[in-house]
Amino acid sequence: MAFDVIRKQNYPAPAQMVSQLTGKTLESLGGKLSKRNNPAKGMFEINFNKKIKNQALPNRIDLQIKVVPQESNGCNVMARAFPVDPLGNRLTFGVKGNAAEVVMMTFFDELEKSIKE
Repeated sequence: MAFDVIRKQNYPAPAQMVSQLTGKTLESLGGKLSKRNNPAKGMFEINFNKKIKNQALPNRIDLQIKVVPQESNGCNVMARAFPVDPLGNRLTFGVKGNAAEVVMMTFFDELEKSIKE
């Protein structure tokens, strides 16, 4: 999809800790957690309804995250953000601005702050 934003980031921290911090970070950003959310397996899905933190977005965005453990006590955080309509269907046209990029950058900035603390 042309409107998807995908990012993969490696962290030198245990996957369980990063998974817990991911959940806390998503709560702090606002948005509505999906029923497919499964923190125990390191899988998160959240919908931002035209707002993240106190910043307005031109579109609704779904953010899907997976925390994958790696060797040597590290982990990868893989994320995909994409615009959706009010029913949660992926948008293929009529997308305004760069809301998916804003959501992705905001999430990773907040997660990195949490990991450094």
